[in-house]
Amino acid sequence: MKSFKIKLIKLIIFLGSKTILGRGLFRKILINIIEFIIKTINFDNNKPLFITNFFDFKIYYYADKQTGTKLYFSRNENREINFLKFNAEHNSWFIDIGSNIGLYSLNISNINSSTKKIKTLSIEPNPIIYQRLKNNFKLLAVQNKFIKNNFLIKNLAIGDNEGYGYIDKNIAHANVKVVKTKKKNFKENFIKIRIVKLISLIKKHKIKNIFCIKIDTEGYEQIIIKKFFIRKNINFYPKYLIIEHNNDVNYFKNEKFIIKNNYKIIFTTNSNTIYKKNV
Repeated sequence: MKSFKIKLIKLIIFLGSKTILGRGLFRKILINIIEFIIKTINFDNNKPLFITNFFDFKIYYYADKQTGTKLYFSRNENREINFLKFNAEHNSWFIDIGSNIGLYSLNISNINSSTKKIKTLSIEPNPIIYQRLKNNFKLLAVQNKFIKNNFLIKNLAIGDNEGYGYIDKNIAHANVKVVKTKKKNFKENFIKIRIVKLISLIKKHKIKNIFCIKIDTEGYEQIIIKKFFIRKNINFYPKYLIIEHNNDVNYFKNEKFIIKNNYKIIFTTNSNTIYKKNV
C-alpha cells in the first residue's frame, strides 16, 4: 500500500509540473491531496520519502512540509532560472546565498558539460536543509559527471561581521531567520551557526569572475548588499544580481542602493528583481 501511495504522489507531482493543474487554485488542491496522502504513510521525517524528477534532473523528496510541497512542481522562479541558464558564462562562478535544497544551485550546476564549466558556491545556514542540499548535490553528481569539483557547499550564514548566530528550530526550514541574540530557552529551541562576511569567503576560496550572486535571506538582503558593495570589493562585483523582495514595501531601499552601484533592472517577478551591471 505504501508503494502505491508513493506512486500516486509521484503522479500528482508530474501533473503539477507538466499541466495547467500545477497553477493557482488547482495547485493548492493537488498540494492538499499530497499532504492528505502523506498523513496516511508511516515514514522517518529525517529521511527522503523517494526520489523525484525536478526540472531536468532528480532530487530527494522530503515529506515533512518544511521545504514546501509546491517547490517540487518545478515551477518556482522559472523565469529567473531560465535567464541564468541562458546567460551563464564559461569559466565563471555562481554564488547562491540562501540555497535551501538547491533550486538555483542545482539548476546552474547542471549546466556543466564537456564544453561549459561553471562553478557554484552554495551557502545554506540551516544544518538540516544543508544536509538535504548536500545529498541533492551528491545525487546530481551521479546524473551529471561534469559537476564534479565544480561546486562548494557551505553550512554558514552571511552577515556584516564574523561570529555566530542562532536559528529557531520551530520555524519552517525555508523561512528560518538568523538571530544574533540568545532568547529564552535558546538551548532547546535554537541552533548555533557560524556567520562570515561574503568577501572573506570569496577570497578564501579564490573566487573570481562571478557571473551572478543570488541573495534570499529572509530580510537580511540589505545587510549583505551594503557590506559587500563597497569600493575595495569592486573587482568582485558580479555581472548579474538576483535579490529576493517578496513585495516588501521597504525593498526600494535595496534597489536604490544597488542602482547607485552601477546596476540596472533587467526584470522583476513576484519574488525577485534581477539586475545587470552597467558596462
